[in-house]
Amino acid sequence: MISDNPNLKGTLGEAAVCKDLLRLGYNVFLEFGNHSKVDLIVLDENFNTIKIQIKAVNSENESVSVYSVKTCLNPKYNSIYTTEQVDVFAVYVIDKDLVFYVSAKEILQNGKSSKFRFSSSKNGQKKFVRFVEEYLDFKKALRDYTPHTQILKKTGDEIVQTTTLKVLAAGESQSGM
Repeated sequence: MISDNPNLKGTLGEAAVCKDLLRLGYNVFLEFGNHSKVDLIVLDENFNTIKIQIKAVNSENESVSVYSVKTCLNPKYNSIYTTEQVDVFAVYVIDKDLVFYVSAKEILQNGKSSKFRFSSSKNGQKKFVRFVEEYLDFKKALRDYTPHTQILKKTGDEIVQTTTLKVLAAGESQSGM
């Protein structure tokens, strides 16, 4: 059974998300091994990298819970994700064969677990309810994403001032006359 084998669940999730992103026209790169907090790297149309963590889950009572913790068979290796490590969480709902995308910023601001619903709750609550249908668009998940850039000066870096030489036209002097 799929739910008994976490490695099989992860593999199914990776395959489903890769298929979805490739169908959307993205270049997708897989992690070799299972040692990082990133499952896929995607290049957008400007060649910016987007780090994706995949969660494969089953729905329960018309909702799914997404955990912002990397769980391992050996609990001493469990850890919490950060926005520096992951840009987007891709969630594959196994029993519905559905992929949806949530920005890491949104997932991580909710603590260890975020819940998404497929239909309205029985008590009719609407406030703070997130519906899966609002997260089907990968580009929408990128709304909180800012490409990672090097902003810190490293030891040994030098500030270099560059100038552009002005090319003088025939008969023009440097004084502009």
